[in-house]
Amino acid sequence: MKIGVIGAGGQARVINEILSYSQDFQILAYIDRPLVDVNETISGIPVLGDKLGDPNVILRLIKQGMKGFIVAVGDNKQRFDIFIDCINANLQPINAIHPTARIASDAKIGCGNVIAIGSIVCSCAEIGNNVIINSGAIVDHECMVHDHAHLAPGAILAGKVIIEPGAFIGAGVIVKEKVVIGKNSIVGAGSIVLEDVPENTVVVGSPAKKLR
Repeated sequence: MKIGVIGAGGQARVINEILSYSQDFQILAYIDRPLVDVNETISGIPVLGDKLGDPNVILRLIKQGMKGFIVAVGDNKQRFDIFIDCINANLQPINAIHPTARIASDAKIGCGNVIAIGSIVCSCAEIGNNVIINSGAIVDHECMVHDHAHLAPGAILAGKVIIEPGAFIGAGVIVKEKVVIGKNSIVGAGSIVLEDVPENTVVVGSPAKKLR
């Protein structure tokens, strides 16, 4: 399938490496903001310098045979907006799953997800759509990671944790079993979360406390 990758920063390079192992996808282009170097490429694939999700770029790529997409943007709000734009353009979201990722046979994985190098998704866990499970992150048994959430490198979710839509779990965070992280909330890097976090809240520390 011919696809476009929306974004051309660090996350795009992670996706580029993941998809290099697959024969199923041909990346036509990376789409990013206006570029200083109009000749920029990623592994020889052109970066198109337009606004993220710009419909004119999408239309041009569709005419070149693009059928699928994946969003290479870490910011959850931006990633949500771009994902919806591409769905509305009748493009198919694809998964980028690194061959070293370990996913239980009974785990459920949605679409448009990045599951990076060395990550683990355990038994009966559920991953929604447009989610990032970054390098070395662990999603233990029966966890639910809802749409547009992002687990940064080394984050650990103990059993039956719920990550609500749009939440961000920082690098090296540990979340205690059965804890709920609310919609659009942020858990700062290195925090240890022992209690539920309300939606639209930032928590940091060990144990994690409300910052704002």
